[in-house]
Amino acid sequence: MAILLAHELGHYTVGRAHGLDVSPPYFIPAPVVAFGTFGAIIRMRSQPSDRSGLLEMGAAGPLAGALVTLVVLAAGLPGTISEPPELPPPPAIEEVELHPVIIGVLEGLDSALSWGPIGEVLTRLAPPIPEGHAPVIIMNNPLVMDLLGSLLLGAPPGRYDQLSPLAMAGWVGCLLTAINLVPIGQLDGGHVLNAVAPGRARKVSLGLLVVAIVSGVFWTGWAFWGLLLLAMGAWRSVPIPHDPPLSPRARLIAAAVALTFVLTFMARPIEMDSLPYAAPAVGELP
Repeated sequence: MAILLAHELGHYTVGRAHGLDVSPPYFIPAPVVAFGTFGAIIRMRSQPSDRSGLLEMGAAGPLAGALVTLVVLAAGLPGTISEPPELPPPPAIEEVELHPVIIGVLEGLDSALSWGPIGEVLTRLAPPIPEGHAPVIIMNNPLVMDLLGSLLLGAPPGRYDQLSPLAMAGWVGCLLTAINLVPIGQLDGGHVLNAVAPGRARKVSLGLLVVAIVSGVFWTGWAFWGLLLLAMGAWRSVPIPHDPPLSPRARLIAAAVALTFVLTFMARPIEMDSLPYAAPAVGELP
């Protein structure tokens, strides 16, 4: 929540400095999801009058959030446990006799899902789990985590390492920063793109929207965000005058945004894998 609050306060503070009518930030509660919130937002009730104001307001949020994320990662990474978790064997499940109609439906569904292209896509999204293994969620490293891990731990966190809760919060901060910096429409990255190249922003946004939806084959989150932006109409850039051109300060900030995006972006943030169950202790029933 500190990362999200810093992000929105960055927008709010810089937006007010440029004379924009923006609301204070507030959180969207979501107690049933993993992070307890769907994020934080501010409402922009007036449009920027120039390109530099739009760029600086749009960039301030992810840059402020990224700074807090960096501090959180640096504090949390030393608590990483560099060994795979031990997965206890599942409890024995008694066989249940199913109605022949239900068996037929399940067999037909299995046949449909294993057919050609569908089966290939599902295998990419969730590879089959070998016998004696359990599914695990892998959270891949952004570049900044690799760099900090090498500096603080002597090596980047491994694929099966267990992050501390603080480091996990930093990972989520990287994910949210990177998603916000994708240069589409009314995302923060879209505002930066619109300020840098207002004449091409709409076409680039539409092209990247299609790329995001298609990329759902590799990570379903991209398709989710792409379709959400499409449904909300938020893929369209806000109108902005072409003149005056960007200030030198705004150009430097745009370069900082590009670097932040490279450091936090993950093409496939989450994927499924499997690990073998732990061997039962001596005298313990499997």
